[in-house]
Amino acid sequence: MLSVGGIEERKNTHRILQAFQGLRESRASARLIIAGGSSLLDHSAYQAQFLELLRASRLPADAVLRAGSVPDADMPSLYRIADALVFPSLQEGFGLVVLEAMACGLPVVTSRLPPFTEYLGEDAVFWCDPCDVASIATAMQRALDPRRRWPKIIRGLDIARRHDWIKAAKPHLPDYLSLVEHAYA
Repeated sequence: MLSVGGIEERKNTHRILQAFQGLRESRASARLIIAGGSSLLDHSAYQAQFLELLRASRLPADAVLRAGSVPDADMPSLYRIADALVFPSLQEGFGLVVLEAMACGLPVVTSRLPPFTEYLGEDAVFWCDPCDVASIATAMQRALDPRRRWPKIIRGLDIARRHDWIKAAKPHLPDYLSLVEHAYA
């Protein structure tokens, strides 16, 4: 399992860890990688609570890997070695990480909240209630089930293709051209 965004409250890392503990009960070899963490904000109190939860979890030392910041160029490799992206975020502007994972053929567990509900179809991801540890754990289990994951992977690749940078920029081109025209008029 891969979590991207570091250890911070809006990324819901405490509940991810708790759900992962539940997953380990049925999949003893499962690993959780937490990547990211560069922020201008101070998340030290939340991170200290996370470390305490991790210690109290009694998970083996190699069960949870805190990778820290990962260069953008290395992220596709990280997505490709994971079994699923676990992204039950409590608050996102768009959730680009979800599209990055989908573009790499990774099934996604994410929150049934905007903005995800605005651009992902019902059949595109493994939805969860981000405030319910059992819901996150169930979605993680489903993401590992071969019969369930492959349709999500195929759907995710299609969604990622529809959201490429050229298609995202094209609707804004007239506004940019107008700004340039006014700047040189």
